[in-house]
Amino acid sequence: MDGKTPVRARRLSASHVVEAELDHLEWATKQPALRMLDAVYWRRRVLAVKCGFELTEQQVMQLEKILQRLG
Repeated sequence: MDGKTPVRARRLSASHVVEAELDHLEWATKQPALRMLDAVYWRRRVLAVKCGFELTEQQVMQLEKILQRLG
C-alpha cells in the first residue's frame, strides 16, 4: 500500500479474506481428523484469524462455534 489509503479502507479490503478463511475453517473442522491436522492445529488457525483481524460480531460468534467444536 502507498500509505495514503485510510486505515478503515484497508480493514474493509481484508473482509473477503476473513470470510474465505472462516468458510474454510468451518468446512475443515467438520472433516475426519488427519493425524497431521489435529484439533490443536485447527485451534491455532482459528486463533490466528481471531488475533490477526478486526472481526464483526457475527464472525466472532462463528469462530467461537468452531472453537467449541474443536473442544
